[in-house]
Amino acid sequence: MSLPVMSLRAILLRIIWGVVFTSLCGHALLSQAATKPLPVNTRLGGDIELPSTLAGADGQPGKIARLSDFRGKVVLLNFGYTSCPDICPMVLARMAQIVKRLGDQANQVQGVFVSFDSKRDSAERLKEYIAYFNRHFVGFTGTEEQIAAATRQYAVIYKAQQSDSAAGVLYSHSDYIYLLDREGRVRALFATDTPLQQMVQDVRSLLAEK
Repeated sequence: MSLPVMSLRAILLRIIWGVVFTSLCGHALLSQAATKPLPVNTRLGGDIELPSTLAGADGQPGKIARLSDFRGKVVLLNFGYTSCPDICPMVLARMAQIVKRLGDQANQVQGVFVSFDSKRDSAERLKEYIAYFNRHFVGFTGTEEQIAAATRQYAVIYKAQQSDSAAGVLYSHSDYIYLLDREGRVRALFATDTPLQQMVQDVRSLLAEK
């Protein structure tokens, strides 16, 4: 039996108001979250000094650079390797999306990608790789010992595994994006399932800090 027209209208109105109410509540919750300062993670972090994708005196990638060179900017930091078949490209793409969403504030944010594949990832190779996602991102590489020291500061987990694929050695590894404030302190860790909107909001909250 079909419902009367007025009943259908009443149902539609309830659905519409329900969607509007949910949207408003969600916006209010996000606004409240945005006004709450992100805590400083005192267990993670530290400066990194490694060969980078920045040009040296000879005009070639490989200039020794420090993470602290980007003080004054908010930093999105990730660890991975260029031969990664899935996670690393996805994470770098998300970092690029965050920066793109910031519009005029994008130049106040620096993307940094540290490779722990010291045998294959030269500064030249790393530069070509990250430029695919954002040409302003900076990459770091180095010896196994240098990388081990850098990754310990951020509790990065990675392990080389021989595979049957054309890539040869693959790594199982953690994939967090570390959000650093203008003073270089870790303020948040973004997982692969962290909503893009939340990440953008957290970056904006740090940009708004004096």
